[in-house]
Amino acid sequence: MTNVKDKVVRLAQMAVLAALIVILQQFSIPLGANSLCLVLVPLVMGAVLHGPLAGAVLGGVFGAVITWLAVEGRLGVLTTMMLSESAVLTIAICMGKGIAAGWVAGLIAKALKNKPMLGTLLASAAAPVVNTGIYFLGITTVFRDTALRWAAQDPNVAYTGGSILYLAIFILIGLNFVIELSANVVLAPAIRTVVNAVRKMR
Repeated sequence: MTNVKDKVVRLAQMAVLAALIVILQQFSIPLGANSLCLVLVPLVMGAVLHGPLAGAVLGGVFGAVITWLAVEGRLGVLTTMMLSESAVLTIAICMGKGIAAGWVAGLIAKALKNKPMLGTLLASAAAPVVNTGIYFLGITTVFRDTALRWAAQDPNVAYTGGSILYLAIFILIGLNFVIELSANVVLAPAIRTVVNAVRKMR
């Protein structure tokens, strides 16, 4: 009976975190070519609380929401161009970066379960690094020409030419990544507090 109750509680917690991911992404802040991702905190919380698989599942929810917004054309011109260039690869990046971010965060927290605060801090930092890193790889490899073409055509982009690395790091990623990483690291103690409180309730 206890095992059944634990599973029900775990599913309920996962459902709440998944709902938070959907809601927070709906209220994301447009920032340059992309939007500021504010959903990694509940993703990390789930990964720390329930492990790598739970993190991957929540990352999949995050990726699915991003994919949906991309198909609707709500993530900016560059993403729309990427979809028209290769819908399969664009969706693979959207899904892959979310799933990998949650999975890695869970692995780190699990590996450092004897040092919970350090594990939570590193998991919180890893999620935006992995999420942004996979996007960076996609932009600098398979969508290199698409990104350069977008930068040259969009009058709102402060890009006067140069390497794809400059475009990816300083225009496409820059501020987004810094804010996401900072927010996750700053909120790591709060995440740890919530995780401890949830575990005490069991």
